[in-house]
Amino acid sequence: MPDFNLAFYCYPKKEAIEDFRRAGALISARAPEIDVSVLSTASALTPLRTAALARRPTLAMEMDRVKLLAPLRGARLAHQRMGKIRQLAALEAAGLPIPKWIEIAPGTKLDPSAWGPYVVVKPARGARGAYVRITKTGRVRYMEPSEYPQDHPGRRAPMIAQQYIHTGPWPTAYRVLTYLGRPLAAIRYEGRKDVNPVASPDGFRLAPGASIIASAKGCRIALAAETDILELATRAHAVFPTIPSLGVDMLRDEATGTLHLIEINPSGNSWMLRGPAGRNVQQQFGLDFHAQFGALDIIAEASIEATRRLAV
Repeated sequence: MPDFNLAFYCYPKKEAIEDFRRAGALISARAPEIDVSVLSTASALTPLRTAALARRPTLAMEMDRVKLLAPLRGARLAHQRMGKIRQLAALEAAGLPIPKWIEIAPGTKLDPSAWGPYVVVKPARGARGAYVRITKTGRVRYMEPSEYPQDHPGRRAPMIAQQYIHTGPWPTAYRVLTYLGRPLAAIRYEGRKDVNPVASPDGFRLAPGASIIASAKGCRIALAAETDILELATRAHAVFPTIPSLGVDMLRDEATGTLHLIEINPSGNSWMLRGPAGRNVQQQFGLDFHAQFGALDIIAEASIEATRRLAV
């Protein structure tokens, strides 16, 4: 007779549900005291199955937001929407390496001697590099929300300025997908090379049209396994222990080799093992995210440990 319930809530169109069905089979074989349920948040039957879980200690792993009937008992680990300001403040408070940053408010003026010749200006709530711009430090100024175009996120949330990290002539970046603090997959983006290279941190004047978004269309993607990248992703996830998975983004300073955390993508849309985007990347560049570190085994072992520790 099982002692615990472990319930995964997944949205089929993101296709993470198949990963958790396969991981669930591993969990059942390795930990028969755990009764595993993989539930679709798109199914009308899920509320009935959710109610039945109340009979024993339960851990709900909400890979997708539970919209109909919340679990009636047990611990819940869930993704959440969280702006960049809250993310950066939490990472900074934990002593983790992040670029210097500031919310752009009325009266904000930045000193190039402290910030460097250029800074990155971005919305506090944004995605996929949209509206991220490199700006001369001395030109950073507050704008009223009503001054932004109708579709600009600056109308709905603050803008921030962040120290520019020079990663090389063409922008490079890393993303690590973590699950319960354990790396499942890690990749390196290198920006497209059919644009002007930026030779140095102050080289944008000589490189018109240069991009700072490593993951923009036309980039190249490869697996990454540097120990310091994986360790920093693990430390970042430890700051947010109630969020099941993160897409931890970081940059490496070309001159010093220092890593800097940029954001952690806590909303649950970074599950790159499956789904159309993940499949396309793996097919295009000949990658296998599942095989890189043994993702399904990691999901199973981490889930067993979390259930035994947290189910109530």
